[in-house]
Amino acid sequence: MTDQVVEVLRDRIPYILFGTVFLFIGLCVCGITVMRRGSGEKFVIWLGIWSAIEGTEYLFGSLADLGLLPHWLMVSLPYAGNVLSFSVVVIALLAFLDLSQDKLQRFLQGAIGAGLAIAVAGVALFLLTGSSFKVMPYNHLLAAVSITVLGIVVAVPRLSRRFLVLPNRTVLSIGILLFALEAVYGNLSLPLRLPSPPEILDPVGFAVLLFCFGLVAVQSLEVRSSQSARI
Repeated sequence: MTDQVVEVLRDRIPYILFGTVFLFIGLCVCGITVMRRGSGEKFVIWLGIWSAIEGTEYLFGSLADLGLLPHWLMVSLPYAGNVLSFSVVVIALLAFLDLSQDKLQRFLQGAIGAGLAIAVAGVALFLLTGSSFKVMPYNHLLAAVSITVLGIVVAVPRLSRRFLVLPNRTVLSIGILLFALEAVYGNLSLPLRLPSPPEILDPVGFAVLLFCFGLVAVQSLEVRSSQSARI
């Protein structure tokens, strides 16, 4: 292999690993939630779909960069990637919607509506012109505004207790806040033409969020097992 190929391979390996893990976790979470339907929160299924989307983008995007995908998949990848890029914001907002209440819930419902409108416009523009660049900044701006509001609510204990329903407030607050800090700057860098943050921070931030949700899920299962054993 040439030095250039080795360099590209070395650069994409972390994203292949992150993508594989996110996709696997997402599929497992969705499968388990479907089998246990009615026994868990709705945000779990949205989180699983979110993880699967992130994993798909990282894994298949990296394999495409390395030229390891079949031709038919390479041809369809831009269309699938465009749909996923716009839908991930809506899916993420749906995941947080089930953890919210009162005015924050209404705000997220409005943001979801705006996200759907932007997604439809972006996908339609891509199908008509082959590019959705003119619409994508609005998608990033919506994500940044929504995550900023969520981050402020999480950072202020009084607001967090009022507007969020968290099974383990400390762990999830830390995870959401760290993810929000990375995501806000990442989404604002394009529309505001700011210096782009290191690309690796994006999957790392999402991995922290997934870890916090996973830790809380394990703790919840332990509590339920204890309660069942006592009965």
